[in-house]
Amino acid sequence: MPDNTKIKLPPSLVRVGQEVPVDVYARNGLLLVKKGHYVLTPEQKERILHAGQVTVDAQAALSEREERERRARLAEAERRAQERLREANPLLEMDQLTHRCRGLLNHFYAMREVEQSIRRTADQLIRLAETGPDGLIAACLLVPFNDYGSTHSLHSAAILAVLGRRMKLPPPELQTLLCAALTMNIGATQLHTELSRQDGPLNPEQRAEMQAHPLLASAVLRDLGIEDERWHLLVQQHHEEYGGGGYPYGLRKEEIDPGAHLVRLADVLTSLLVTHAHRPGHLPSIALGRLFRGEFAEFDPTFVALLIKELGIYPPGSFVKLANHEYAVVTHRPSDGKTNQPRVAALRSPNGEFYGEPHPRNTRLPEFSIVGPISLAQAGVRPSFLVPLWAP
Repeated sequence: MPDNTKIKLPPSLVRVGQEVPVDVYARNGLLLVKKGHYVLTPEQKERILHAGQVTVDAQAALSEREERERRARLAEAERRAQERLREANPLLEMDQLTHRCRGLLNHFYAMREVEQSIRRTADQLIRLAETGPDGLIAACLLVPFNDYGSTHSLHSAAILAVLGRRMKLPPPELQTLLCAALTMNIGATQLHTELSRQDGPLNPEQRAEMQAHPLLASAVLRDLGIEDERWHLLVQQHHEEYGGGGYPYGLRKEEIDPGAHLVRLADVLTSLLVTHAHRPGHLPSIALGRLFRGEFAEFDPTFVALLIKELGIYPPGSFVKLANHEYAVVTHRPSDGKTNQPRVAALRSPNGEFYGEPHPRNTRLPEFSIVGPISLAQAGVRPSFLVPLWAP
């Protein structure tokens, strides 16, 4: 049954210039102010508060409504905060870009405005390289993915964005380089994913498809209405090598566009760096060392030196063991150019217990110096736990 018991009118219900949200009664039970009546002056508010009462049911209903509204406001504030975090955090943005590129590079003929989407993705990577280059590198090593072919192209463009920033390339040139890296394997994306899961060598059909894919990619781009000839040139030449052993044309060093050589370097680097980072027991730093020693292809030493300076021995997003036996993740490259002393955050104590939150460590101090690399599997941490380390 309704509870018509009267209680004193709460002051929070009466505000000058606003409607009264419930019926207000005088002490004798007569209606004093009807719900919806406007309180116009402070004096009127005081008179109502002095004499007014409301029923228990009305107060309860009002409290319930206010609680719902409060929860809705909190939920909206949380949603906006998450949106701001997603927009500003390189790892979360790269997660979004991973899904976007998967659809774009596998289903391009079904997509609208492909060129605009590719250029927007390139511009987003350029912005991330400006605002959070360490987080962008870490995202390549930490953000999980299912489709290697499309994600490899995205990672190559991301590394190029960081390198292009260091080289101070003009914005139009940098955008074209990234667009080429994003689309260098378009038309053969599924082949690259297939090969990433294959232990044995390429069969004759796969080898023929791989040899043809730079020209196929350029043809697909023309079908999609892309007329930027520099973009096409970079895609066509991205597998040419200085020694003349590349494909599809077998060009010599002086015939290869320097931009195409940069795309090739990013291609090889990310195939080593990222693949090793996402495979249990593999170490990105060892893969980097092999690349820097020239074990995979001949690259311009100026570009290689620049990469060493940009990524360091232990790139952000890789894991290391410290002299005090803690396990840590590399968060930022060193600001003074000392490639073996990056900023890190300890994740596990010397006895193997996980910390509740990562603890910053100064690797310049002997007790926190880096002993060597460890794998993601050894670190035993979920990448999602590390996301806040690169929040602005």
